[in-house]
Amino acid sequence: MSDVDLSIIIPARNNKAKNASIIKMIADETRQLNVEFIVIDLNSTDGGVLDALNTIKTGNLKGSVIQCGNSTVSSALNTGIHKAQGKYITFVYPARLYKNYINEYIKVAEEKQAEFVFAVPSSNEENHKEIIPEGILGTDIVVRLIRSSIYMDFTAVLFRRDFLVNNSILFYEECTLGYAEAFIYNCLLHNPLTAYIDMEIKRDYVNSLNNGSNAGTTNNCFERFDAMVKIFDHAKSLYKNDTVLLDAFEYQKLPAVLINCIDKLLDEGFNKTSIRKLLKNKGYEDYLKISSATSDNLKKKIVSWKFMPWLYR
Repeated sequence: MSDVDLSIIIPARNNKAKNASIIKMIADETRQLNVEFIVIDLNSTDGGVLDALNTIKTGNLKGSVIQCGNSTVSSALNTGIHKAQGKYITFVYPARLYKNYINEYIKVAEEKQAEFVFAVPSSNEENHKEIIPEGILGTDIVVRLIRSSIYMDFTAVLFRRDFLVNNSILFYEECTLGYAEAFIYNCLLHNPLTAYIDMEIKRDYVNSLNNGSNAGTTNNCFERFDAMVKIFDHAKSLYKNDTVLLDAFEYQKLPAVLINCIDKLLDEGFNKTSIRKLLKNKGYEDYLKISSATSDNLKKKIVSWKFMPWLYR
């Protein structure tokens, strides 16, 4: 049996020297833990992966660099899951990096014997005991996420590895946008033993990779929606009688994500006629439904888009 406490999986594509600084920062923060670093290289050409490997070797750290070719980040993260030997797994995204949270996550996970750990932002501190009761089911967290009564950063979470493996929970490899969100929802649908931390996690802008580019957003903006449709289908197969959960997906989550895609296309300069034709051809317009489970603001947007598109935005 492995003696590794935590596997830290880092996807890397032309992250330059940031790979090394991220590993050094996390290694300093987790000195009391037995940590392994798994850097998944996505066909980098800038030498940053060599820096990461040298940092692991010179720092006498446990870890490896795996070449994953020109695949998606989702595929790279799945490779990391298969390679991991730690009791727990976390994913570190170089473009959205946080600091000084891992030790607290591990501590709570051990105390609660949790399979999934996340943080409650400070804005919810006063109400967190009411919002997230002890022993809450993952499906209930999903509903609250959809209704925006709680917030979770999908890039700063911790999983027990055997929970992911035993339930065959993986990222959707074809998804390049919204893959972390879909992964978390999939995890929660399997009702992990959940624990949360009453803390505000802080971004690390010094060691983060600066990635302000939105290139490709238009081309893959519907991938997040397609992933959520898969999650919805999975929820229906697991909980066909849970009307609260299924209605939250069907009448809030899916139409909200689709409206978000429409707004992005409009921002990119696409005209409304072209977008409506695209939605019809893909069969997406059937998902723009409303019910009592739909928020008032979303209802207004859906009604406007479907029946008065000339007034939309």
